[in-house]
Amino acid sequence: MSGPGGQPAGLIQAAARAPAGGRRARWTGGLLLGATGVVGFSGTVPATRVAAPAFGPLTVTFARIVIAAVLGAVTLAAGRRLRWPGRRHLAGLLAMGLGLAVGYPLFLALAVQRVPASHAAVVIALVPAATAVLSAVRNSERLPRPFWLACLTGLAAVTGYAATSGGASAHAGDLWLAAAVLSCAVGYVEGARVARRTGAIPALCWAMLLLAPAAVPLLAVAALTRPAGPVPASAWAGLGYVGVISMFAASLAWYRGLAAGGTARIGQLNLAQPFLAIGWSALLLGEHITWPVPVTAAIVLCCMVVCLRSAPAGGPTAQVTGTPGGGPP
Repeated sequence: MSGPGGQPAGLIQAAARAPAGGRRARWTGGLLLGATGVVGFSGTVPATRVAAPAFGPLTVTFARIVIAAVLGAVTLAAGRRLRWPGRRHLAGLLAMGLGLAVGYPLFLALAVQRVPASHAAVVIALVPAATAVLSAVRNSERLPRPFWLACLTGLAAVTGYAATSGGASAHAGDLWLAAAVLSCAVGYVEGARVARRTGAIPALCWAMLLLAPAAVPLLAVAALTRPAGPVPASAWAGLGYVGVISMFAASLAWYRGLAAGGTARIGQLNLAQPFLAIGWSALLLGEHITWPVPVTAAIVLCCMVVCLRSAPAGGPTAQVTGTPGGGPP
């Protein structure tokens, strides 16, 4: 049986199905890559919880930068992307690097010495909303009323949880966590403005390379002043994880997943990150998860879904994170 122009009907049908099959393949590949990135990100809080007491917050912070800078240089060279983006992007790259690679990990490391990793995971879940708010301010966007109601509800849930758990030490940890949320949001918003022109992966790599000349000597000084005593193997594993996986490999998988499967759909996977982090905290660190932890996380998750659906679509933040706020590295 032939189709128009003498073409076999089977070939015509196969050709018609090919684009759909290609789209399905890209969606499946994007889904797997995005899920890989989210799983990688979800281990950041537990890994930091293990590494920070042994190395100190400063050592963990600067080691992340140095490791990511080395891997970023290799990635740029392999992809032949060594061309400098230009001086006009310098401020944005520095803000991106300082927010994501200095402020966020440093404040997180200071926090998890005072609160459990599961506690930190609940508070860090506010990053998407914080990023959307900063993006709206930075880009003069008007956000609808449901967004603000969801933000206030999520903030109230986290504030109530923080106020009723852990005493003075936890309250001090929550202040550091709030600073980590703000730093991450600043890094995403400013980095998004650069990534729209350079691409997300080159922007991340160049941001790390810009910080490396300062991070190397600071790492040497921080290593000399780290807490005394032997470093357990678990702490080395945690340090390697936050440098190789959290700061770099998970980001590569995440951004490639966004490109392959679509920003809007793949970006929603990151909403599972707090629950994964809570699970890792219980499984790997043996933390006792009390009922307020998953309940608060579930409330925050619902609020974040409302925020993501009501925030302006296609804004600058979406270009670098996949959702308004993406996920902390």
